[in-house]
Amino acid sequence: MESFAGKVAVITGGASGIGLAIAQALVAEGARVAIADRDGQAAAEAAAALGDSARAYPCDVTRLEDIEALADAAWSHFGRVDLLFNNAGVMPGVAPLTQASENDLRWVYEVNVFGAWNVCKVFVERLTTQGTPAHIVNTGSENSLCALGPMMAAYNSSKHAVLGFTDILRHELPDFIGISLLCPGVVKTNLSSSIEARPESFGGPQKNPFGPMTLGMEPSELAERCLAGVRRGDFYIVTHYATRYLAEERCSEVMKAFDEQTEEYDGWREWDSRRMIMQALAAMSGNSG
Repeated sequence: MESFAGKVAVITGGASGIGLAIAQALVAEGARVAIADRDGQAAAEAAAALGDSARAYPCDVTRLEDIEALADAAWSHFGRVDLLFNNAGVMPGVAPLTQASENDLRWVYEVNVFGAWNVCKVFVERLTTQGTPAHIVNTGSENSLCALGPMMAAYNSSKHAVLGFTDILRHELPDFIGISLLCPGVVKTNLSSSIEARPESFGGPQKNPFGPMTLGMEPSELAERCLAGVRRGDFYIVTHYATRYLAEERCSEVMKAFDEQTEEYDGWREWDSRRMIMQALAAMSGNSG
C-alpha cells in the first residue's frame, strides 16, 4: 500500500500513545480514521483534535460485542475499511511467575491476546467480503522476539502469543490483505500506567510500578516507522536497533542447540512438520470436495 490518501483506518487503543500517533500521521497523509478506545471520552477528544477526518468510538476489546459494534459503525459511517491497526494493549504489574496474580494474567491475556485475536477475527471476515486491498498491523512488542528479563512473564508471554497467531494468520489471508507485526521497543506512552485503570472485574486499579514513561522513542517517530513498514509490505516492523542484539541472542542460542543436538541426514525431510501439515490439509480439502 504505497499511499494512504483517501484510505480509511480503524485504530484500537487509538486515544493515546502509539495509536494516536498513527492516527495523526495518517490524517496528515489524507486518510480518514476511526479512533477506538476503552476510554470513550479520550477517544472523542482525540478525534475532535483531528477534525472532520476522524471519528471516535468507545470499544473495550475484551467484549466481542464492542468489537462487532465498532466494525458495524466503521463500515456504516465510512463505507469501507482499508487499514486496521490492532493496537490496544495493557501491561500488568511486575512479579516473579510464581507470585504473579491470576487477575494480572487474565487481564493481560483478555486484552493483549483475546482482544487482538477477536479484532482480527471480526475485521478479517469483513475485509475478505469487501474484497479490496487492505492491510492489518497487529501491535506486538520487542517482547514478541526475545525475553528482556525477569518479572515480566505475563506481558512477555502475551506478546509471544500475538506473534504466534499473527504469523499463522498471514498464511490464511487472501492475497489482497497484507499483515504486519509491529515490534516496538520502549516508547514514550502511558502503557505502564494502564494498570491504574484496570477494571474491577480483573482486580481493580493498582499503582503503576514503573512511574511515568519519560524515556524512549517519541510516538510520532514510531508511527512514521510503522507506516513505512506498511508501505513496504513488511511482516516484521522493527523500530529499535537495540532490540537486534536481544533477538540475535535468542536466535543464536536456538541454532547452537540444533548444531549440538541434531545433525543433517539423508531423508530428514520425512519429519518436516510443515510438509506433513500441508499434505494433511491438502488431503482434507480433497476429501471435503
